[in-house]
Amino acid sequence: MIPTYVFVHGSGSSAHAWTATQREMAARGHRTLALDLPGRGAGFTTAYHEQDLETFAAEPSVMSDLTADDFVRPVVDAVQRVRHHGPVVLVAHSFGGLPITAAANAIPELIERLVYLSAQCPVDRHPGEYAMSPEWASSAFFPAMAPLFLGDPARQGFVRINWRGADRAQRDALRNAIAGELTEEEFLRVVVTSQPDEVSWLTGQEWDIRAGKDSWGRIPHTFIRLTEDRSMPLAVQDRYIAEGDALTPDNPFDVHDLESSHAGFFQRPARLVEILDGLSVREGAGSR
Repeated sequence: MIPTYVFVHGSGSSAHAWTATQREMAARGHRTLALDLPGRGAGFTTAYHEQDLETFAAEPSVMSDLTADDFVRPVVDAVQRVRHHGPVVLVAHSFGGLPITAAANAIPELIERLVYLSAQCPVDRHPGEYAMSPEWASSAFFPAMAPLFLGDPARQGFVRINWRGADRAQRDALRNAIAGELTEEEFLRVVVTSQPDEVSWLTGQEWDIRAGKDSWGRIPHTFIRLTEDRSMPLAVQDRYIAEGDALTPDNPFDVHDLESSHAGFFQRPARLVEILDGLSVREGAGSR
């Protein structure tokens, strides 16, 4: 049976990010589905478009009412639906690692393989604690994003980022942090579709998602290290791998390296698809 690859995007992103990857996968004969996590499109208002920042900063967001369960549910639902057609391979980027980890804990028997593409895979602690760890110290992401935050996430209950308001110097800093190998024109394609509003997941007991040994740990899992990643440094990626391997030493990560920044592969997906295509061969024709 042919597997279905279910793609889960990262923070500030959407299913649209996987378009080029899906096109390349389709050319190789693969079946894919890209999910929109909840709240996509929140913040794309007239005030945001016209850069009326006073109005935009004061606008409410549906993100303030969303919970971790709201993010996990569509992943579980998608797996349950497409599983009827054959094995399911879950592929997540960045923040998307949290909902696929939670889904793996909930329905391990329905998932053929998990693929973490420089994605979060918490094992030993709350997901937000990793962002405060020494491994994150060299990340260029938070310094580049700082000038674009609007409001106080702790007070408003969500994160709001004014992507459209970035000037040339700020865009250069963002490009260096997120997709340094892209041209400015290519990076603008990323910025124009980036989501202004995002859920606040760094704190809160409800976001304490961790890989479970007897659930997540039953599923074969792959980690694709992005070797030029300046947002989630290699030290962070390697920590997730090491903790996962310590949790399930008899089922360690299958590790691959991809020469890419945190998001550059979205515009140039050929090598990623080669890796995923190789995984499909190892999956075989049936399920576990």
